Amino acid sequence: MSEPAIPSSSSESVPVLDPTALDGTVLRACPDVQGTTMDGETVLLDLRTGRYYTLNRLGSVIWEHCTGTQTIREVHAVLCDRFDVAPERALDDLLALANELIKEGLLEQERR
Repeated sequence: MSEPAIPSSSSESVPVLDPTALDGTVLRACPDVQGTTMDGETVLLDLRTGRYYTLNRLGSVIWEHCTGTQTIREVHAVLCDRFDVAPERALDDLLALANELIKEGLLEQERR
């Protein structure tokens, strides 16, 4: 992502993903976030703050599947199918990016 993370004092109260609840958690873009994908990269604009973020190819695939319909486990399966990566690494990358996007206010999580 191109923008620095929010200072830790601001993000301490933001819930992070529970790795034990992957089958019961879905992610969706916050309503004030616009995203556009070109050439495998996604640019996000937070309309509340005016800040832009850039996601690489892996981040773009993750973002594409954060529609509120697929569980984190299902998004993980997509990553494992689409990329030549160890499942553990794919899960670590997925959780790291999702947690960062949640802290930045770009994604919301919902437990089902």
